[in-house]
Amino acid sequence: MLVRGSAATRHGQAGGFEEWGALKPTTPFGQIPILQVGDTVAAQSGAIDHYAAKLAGLQPQDPLQALLVDQTYYFVTSDIHTALISPTAKLAGEEQLKARQALSAPGGPLKSKLAQLEKLVAGRSGKFIVGEQLSLADLSVFNFLGMLKSGFWAGIPADVASDFPALKVFRNQIASLPEIAAYYAAATDELRVKGYRPDEA
Repeated sequence: MLVRGSAATRHGQAGGFEEWGALKPTTPFGQIPILQVGDTVAAQSGAIDHYAAKLAGLQPQDPLQALLVDQTYYFVTSDIHTALISPTAKLAGEEQLKARQALSAPGGPLKSKLAQLEKLVAGRSGKFIVGEQLSLADLSVFNFLGMLKSGFWAGIPADVASDFPALKVFRNQIASLPEIAAYYAAATDELRVKGYRPDEA
């Protein structure tokens, strides 16, 4: 969504071995996702997200506010996703399900991180996580909560964040913003329908 409407093209998934075989040598590090802007090709998800956020006006100019945006972004992407959830992708079948159930059990690591995120969101002084303007911090939290609510990760209950009222209110707040609501209203895939639309009244 960050690169929607820009002149940039993001490639996040190779279509097949033949297509990836042709694409791989053109990438900076032999991996995806990549972002192509004109003749320039860049890699690394975080770098792409921050570039797109700057284009979209979602990264504050003030260095201190930008720091606070980044702390939230990296808490979600590094401390939660990369450290806790990504390792389970290497597992299969029952082993994967048990690992993810352990993460999301009461007192488990994922519940602990959600409690920290709840504290951050509940304690914000402005309309959004950093002040009065929507930023990459808000979208990173919204995206993560949307993935949870959609049931994207088998073994992690879709209602794992239901014990955190501030997170529920926040997800609905972001999902109800006109541009975001319109974007996901047009979606037809199950993940976006379940996880990224406002809760029904």
